[in-house]
Amino acid sequence: MELFLEDLKLQVQCSLCNETMVEPKLLQCFHTFCKTCIKTNAQLDGQVNIFKCPQCDSSTELKELNDVEDLEISPIHLRIVQVLSFVENQKVCSVSASHSDALWQCLDCDRSLCDECRRYHTEFTKDHKVVSLSEMTKEDIEVMLNKESPCKTHADQDVKLFCQDCDELICLLCFFNHHHNHKMTPLKEFITANKDLLSKNLQEIEKMDTDQKEKEQQEQIALEIKRHGDKAEKQVKKLTKKLVERLNDNENKLLNKIRKSKTKADRNLRIIRHTPAAQEYIKYFIQNGTASEIIDLRSDAECLKTFTYDAFEKDFGGIKFQPNEQLCEQVDTGVGRMRSFKRADPNKSSITVEEQKFEAMKKVTLKVTFQTYKGELCDPPLDDVTIHITPEDNVKEREKQVIGDGQIKVTFAPLVPGRLTAEFQVHGNPISNSPLVMDVKPQHIKKVIEFSNLKNALNTGSKEFTGIAVNIPNTKIAVADCEEHCVRVFNMDGDLLLSYGSEGSGLEQLKNPQGLAFLDETDLVIADYNNNRICIVDTTSGRLVRTFGCQGNMDGQFKEPVGVHVDDDSNIIVCDHDNHRVQVFTKNGCYLYQFTIPGEDKPYDVVKHNGLFYVSAGSVVHVIEVNDNQSQTTVNTIGGEDYTNGQLHSPTGLAIDNDNNLLVGDCESNQVYKFTLDGSYVGKTKFNYSPCFIHVAVLNDGQIICDTYGREGVHFLSFEHVV
Repeated sequence: MELFLEDLKLQVQCSLCNETMVEPKLLQCFHTFCKTCIKTNAQLDGQVNIFKCPQCDSSTELKELNDVEDLEISPIHLRIVQVLSFVENQKVCSVSASHSDALWQCLDCDRSLCDECRRYHTEFTKDHKVVSLSEMTKEDIEVMLNKESPCKTHADQDVKLFCQDCDELICLLCFFNHHHNHKMTPLKEFITANKDLLSKNLQEIEKMDTDQKEKEQQEQIALEIKRHGDKAEKQVKKLTKKLVERLNDNENKLLNKIRKSKTKADRNLRIIRHTPAAQEYIKYFIQNGTASEIIDLRSDAECLKTFTYDAFEKDFGGIKFQPNEQLCEQVDTGVGRMRSFKRADPNKSSITVEEQKFEAMKKVTLKVTFQTYKGELCDPPLDDVTIHITPEDNVKEREKQVIGDGQIKVTFAPLVPGRLTAEFQVHGNPISNSPLVMDVKPQHIKKVIEFSNLKNALNTGSKEFTGIAVNIPNTKIAVADCEEHCVRVFNMDGDLLLSYGSEGSGLEQLKNPQGLAFLDETDLVIADYNNNRICIVDTTSGRLVRTFGCQGNMDGQFKEPVGVHVDDDSNIIVCDHDNHRVQVFTKNGCYLYQFTIPGEDKPYDVVKHNGLFYVSAGSVVHVIEVNDNQSQTTVNTIGGEDYTNGQLHSPTGLAIDNDNNLLVGDCESNQVYKFTLDGSYVGKTKFNYSPCFIHVAVLNDGQIICDTYGREGVHFLSFEHVV
């Protein structure tokens, strides 16, 4: 008997204080300690208290020390503690504390009895087992340990049934009084069924304990559920807060409208009920009010309303509130609902490609199909799907979209040719055919075949074009004709608006005009090549606005100016071809500064973008930065001999397209090339004849317009889209 009691004590001995547990609390790690010991040994870590289990070193978080009260009590340990307390302490008669000490225990009633109470108890309950407290055996204590708790409603009754409808254990009195129409399960069946369920759970836990992979998977799922739960809580709170704010705002607006109506009614009532006095006061104010008092009255809106009488329409019946029934019904449906989703198995999920041909600047669509380990389609949250495309700088516009039926669509656009690697993961693990390797081809710039009035008009007559420009709103297009020594301006319907110039050196004459650039919507800048000057012409009136420059190599002088460009500050930038330099002027033609071309190359055309000058000269495009003190730095060189693809030979016209890429006309290879602004090759045209591209311009719709020197005229180009 003593060994049995010692064994019970060991089962409920707290390993921290080495005493019998007081209010044994069950931790998340399933170890049990005294409530007081947990509270005493918890340590502050930042903003929370952490109790580390001395048996397994796992942590239990207690935001406040009093949160220990919220930990579950271990019912088994508590029952043992209570039985030990009964056995070891002095017994008091359960009938009345005023009786003599209890010497007996009824194992059926779970009551302690004195001699007198035991005599009466035996007369009425002859079938109960009553034992002497001084002679209790191990078996008697085991009976006490295994005895069910009494009915919560009737403390003197044993529980006999489990009510499935109410989910509680009840006695027979409860059944007859309140539960007789409910679905019942006998107590033994309830115990057997639940212990069987616990046994199955135990088997699963034991199985998982031996299967490390299964254990890790289940742990990951549980962690994911917690993560998704945290996110869902934030979403619910955010949405609810937003809805409450909107309802409060709406409430305030409605109440303000009601108050305004009531205030008007109160004001009218005041005047109506005191008409004589109101009349007398207003007349007195009109007769005696000073200018300053009138000003004060006008500036004080509330005071002014005191004298205002705004009569209601005679058929005005009043105001009433019309509730939004649809809103009320909608609110009843709730803020939203929580739904579960099936976990995707990476080994069953896969990527499919809609189009196997990958091209720079052309959108790529990939579809990812997700399946569970059973092969069933599932829809994991987008947050659980990660896509990593490398090199990252070569891709833009990455987008994920759920399309249903276990699929998501991923779209992106490669910026340059080359190899891309796309890695797809779901729940942190790569899917079956990841990574996907894509070989991206150069973009194909093709000639637009369709006929248009503008295209026909531009290519009528002489086609010795040496310059082209479009104004920003795309209402005018200008071409330079070196054979006719003139510049022609058209609207976008192909109507000729202006033919300016004739051969000569006079004020309104040109000699071999070259580069063109619009200064604004109407004024056009012309590089008058053989006259070594710049002309600015109003394309609406045909009037020469001004000229500047003359032959020479001093500041503001030119030797065969070719390309011109107008930057965002309306400064005019001129390629001073045979002086091997680029000069910058104000829109009025005042000289600002200049810079030279590396290697003494002759500049042909120039564009400025984001503070950098892109200059075609020799066989490359130079990227030059000019500092505030006019010192220059060559930032990059585009299209040189080190380019496997995109090597230039004799670059001429330059333009920045709508995607902020650099377009380069090359008159030796007879192609138009495209590069990113940092110099990466994107694509080019593939002409089999020799149009000899000179200058390039870009329309707002993305089309490229190129002029040619020869008999090919003006070409319209666009990007090839493979369906």
